[in-house]
Amino acid sequence: MTSTTTPTDPLAGMVDKFTVDSAELRKEISTHTPIRFTDVGEPYLPLPAPFERFFLSPERVSDIPDDQALMNDIRVVRTIAGPPFPLPLIASQRWLVRERAEIIKLFEQFAKGVFRPAACNPFFVLRERQADTGKEIYVGQVTVGFDEGPEKRRTPINSAWEEWRNHRVWQIGAALRPEYHRQGIATAAVGVAMNEWAIPQMGCTEIKAECFASNTGSMKLWVKFGFVEDPELRGEMTIPEAKGGGVEQERAFIWNLK
Repeated sequence: MTSTTTPTDPLAGMVDKFTVDSAELRKEISTHTPIRFTDVGEPYLPLPAPFERFFLSPERVSDIPDDQALMNDIRVVRTIAGPPFPLPLIASQRWLVRERAEIIKLFEQFAKGVFRPAACNPFFVLRERQADTGKEIYVGQVTVGFDEGPEKRRTPINSAWEEWRNHRVWQIGAALRPEYHRQGIATAAVGVAMNEWAIPQMGCTEIKAECFASNTGSMKLWVKFGFVEDPELRGEMTIPEAKGGGVEQERAFIWNLK
């Protein structure tokens, strides 16, 4: 028997953008954090010169088609270990549901006057605002999240660190549309994600970045930010035929707060 039930849309009723309505709260947040707000109250992190037209902001409902396009572009996913390929629509939708819940909790924390440590990084979608039209283009993602892998912390804990800092292991990754590669944009975005948010606001003291050995651009990027390869975490991955097949050598790089 064929079911005629229509699957429930996880995003039903969700507004496109997360915004903060209170001008007073926006001012308070911007005083204590690097967060800035658009005219409609959407929070964002600006990139520095010469990339002022780019910024990092939370994911929007209207980003789902772009998210799908990025994560189903073989030129992108062939260079990274995950997510599943092809990426199901429901996976993108459920990801946004989780992220929206996290950012709501984060800003509830801000409303109570608690600004550190921030429990998450909601500013992971990189956008370009076109100067002539004002149109905002989805460029890619720079994510910072808790490392759920089996590996334990690789670097020592310093008793001199501020008490509010956490000792969890975090993981960072970046994926941009191919037309934005090799222009310094990823470097600028990762710099903001790490130096403006993950380290000073989330309190990260150890961050791991993983990539394939064939992805020399990514390896150079992580080394540029002080990551050091950990040879003990080397491995290899069999690539599914859907992504071109073959075997890739895995590399892991570790950054730690000195």
